[in-house]
Order: sequence, then structure tokens, then C-alpha cells
Amino acid sequence: MARSSTSVDVAVIGAGPYGLSLAAHLRARGVEHRIFGEPMGPWKTNMPLGMLLKSYPWATSLSDPESEFDLKSFCTERALPYHDELMPLPLSRFIDYGETFQARYVPAVERKTLIALEPGSGVLRATFDDGETVHARRVVVSIGLHPFKRLPQEAAHLPTELCSHSGEYGSLETLDGSEVIVVGSGSSATDLAALIHEKGIAVSLIARRPKLHFADGPRHRSLFARAAAPMSGIGHGWTLATCAKYPQLIRHFSKDLRVRLANHKALGPLGGAFVKDRVVGQVPVRLSQAIRGVETRNGKVVLDLVDSAGARRSMRADHVIFATGYKVDVSRLGFLSQTLLHRMQLVDGAPQLSAHYETTVPGLHFIGPAAANSFGPVCRFVYGTDHPARHLARHLSTVLARVRPALQLRPLDRTVSP
Repeated sequence: MARSSTSVDVAVIGAGPYGLSLAAHLRARGVEHRIFGEPMGPWKTNMPLGMLLKSYPWATSLSDPESEFDLKSFCTERALPYHDELMPLPLSRFIDYGETFQARYVPAVERKTLIALEPGSGVLRATFDDGETVHARRVVVSIGLHPFKRLPQEAAHLPTELCSHSGEYGSLETLDGSEVIVVGSGSSATDLAALIHEKGIAVSLIARRPKLHFADGPRHRSLFARAAAPMSGIGHGWTLATCAKYPQLIRHFSKDLRVRLANHKALGPLGGAFVKDRVVGQVPVRLSQAIRGVETRNGKVVLDLVDSAGARRSMRADHVIFATGYKVDVSRLGFLSQTLLHRMQLVDGAPQLSAHYETTVPGLHFIGPAAANSFGPVCRFVYGTDHPARHLARHLSTVLARVRPALQLRPLDRTVSP
């Protein structure tokens, strides 16, 4: 089969909130670019319908150049109920908002998948699943957390019909008629446990922690409380407020401090405020349980558990869902060539980034959760879309305008033999 080969100034990989926000700003600045991926893909396919977002609605908007189409504006246009804090944001509504944002600001998303990214002569060579190769002067990777799912070592040998990660749902229909155990204590674990229980499926929740923690529900905060622990788009407190407002500042901290901030203890494990009453007293919960072993027996999963007092017990189920989070490790990105990986300086598995979100491979940028070890925890939230979108669009428009006349490169449009 013949393969097409083209060139472009900027290739954006991923069409979630970060990729769409950046593409909207690039388009407004007239920067030649292409964006690849399924719009709001992981939100549509890897999160269960009925889920509620943990972030406040006011802090869950994508970034457009004029700051005119936030979530509140979307709800107003559609006569949908909305409040900044007093009501939760359903996943389905956020997806509708993201897709409307895409249609309005980023109409040319290309629904195909990157399978290989390699260095070229002054460019990066991106190959896609339809056979096209794109030579890009700049590549911005915005792929979210889904590639970085983390399972405990004890579960590595289990077949997929008996074990899964919380990031693989999606529909819960495959669990109908099963007895299920959810392992974890954060929002993914509690959301799934509540939704599975409400579908009439037998489910238990087990956690290593001695207590389940949930975000505070909506309440009036005194002037003193607001001064002592200001509210930001990623949580309460001066540390998180600073991280949310000044991501460029975080980059100047020591490596160890940046990694600690990216995994700030106030961020979790933490269930959503509106899920607490759907779990506590509703779903069987066993706390202070550490997994010592996992095996299969007669077609079921058996968990060997030990509590904080050293008492052992076992639990069995038809299926175990591990809501055990994510760990950024770019070596797990199958599209990155070994050459690029060897050239990339890492910080605890994530790329070390410049002030312009650029790795130590010239022309290769990362935004979104993979940037958290350089720019702080705001990169883990939709609230963090604004800074990289504005900063990187401004930077790339300046840099590319400066080099393009000298290079005198034109888009390629030819067919080459395989």
C-alpha cells in the first residue's frame, strides 16, 4: 500500500482538553498545525457513564483564546443547570462541552493514531496507523494519563477476564452478574464502587488506608478560612493555590521538591464530595487491608489480605478492579523510538521540560499530566489547560515565524512507495 508523506510546522498528538486547548490557540495565531486523536477520547471510552467529576465546575473549562467559552457559558447556551460549586458536574455533560468546544474552535481534528515517532533531518517523523508519515518541526504530546495505568505486581499474572484497571471503564455491562472487588481508596475506586452497586452488582471495596477520605462538600467559608486556606482550581491552601497560579515558578524548584509537589498529599487518594453518601453505608468496605498475594482458584480471583493488626483473611470474586492510579513513565509510550528515549532527560519517569514545555530532544514538547514533574500538580487537572495553551502557542508562533523564511520549507504532498 502506498504511503503519503507531508510536512507541518506543529503536530499535536492527543485531542483531550490539553490538546484541544492548544490547537484552539494555535489556530487563533495562524500557526500551521495538525491535531491527531479522538476528541475527548479517554473521557468517552475509559470513564464510566454516570461518573461525577471531582473538580468544581468553575475550574473545569478548556482554554479558548478569548476566554469566552467556559463551562458556564456552555450550560447557559443550552439552558442546563449550573452552579460554580453547589452541584456536581456529570461526566456526560463535560464530554458534551468538550465536543462542542472542539467543533467550535478545533474543527479539523484527525481521528487517527500515532504509532511511531522518530528523529528526522531537522524534523520529527510521525507515522500514523493509516500509513501517513508527517514531518513536523515541532511535536506536542498531549496524551493524558491513560497509557500510564499502574497495577500492583501481585496482579501482573492475572488474565484480563479476571482483573482490570479502573481506567479501562467505559461501560460496566461486562460486570453484570459478577461478584466484584474494587481495590483502592481514591475517586476512581469510590466512583466505580458506587456505580457498580447502583447497577445491582455485588461489589466490595477494599483499601490499604485506615479511612476513606472525601473532598469537602459545598459550604460557606468564613473570611478567615478563605485567607488561611484560599481556594484554587486544584484544591485549598496556599501551596496548591501557588501551584495553580504560577506553574512557571515550580520549574525553578529542586527536582525532589517538584516531584513532591506533583504528588501533593492533599490531592489524594480522595473521593468526590458528592459520592460519599453513595459509598459509606451502602457498599461493603474493608479498610487497613494490604494485599499479600493474588491467585486464581476455580475460575475466581482470591486475594490474600492482612490488616494492620496482622490478622490474615482471604476474599474471592469473579473480577477485581484495581483503582491503583497512574505513574507517568514515558518509556511505556510505544510510539517513542529508542533514539528519542535515549536523548530525553527524565525526572522520575517524566520528561524534564524547559520553560517552553520542550524536552531535551529539540522540537519535542509534552503538556498535560506528563508535565507535572516540571510544572507542578496543576498539569493533572483540566484547570491547567490555560497556561500551556497560551504560553506554547505564543512561543511557537514566534519561533516558527523566525525560522520559516530561512528554511523555505513547503508542505509536501506526494506519494512514496513503501
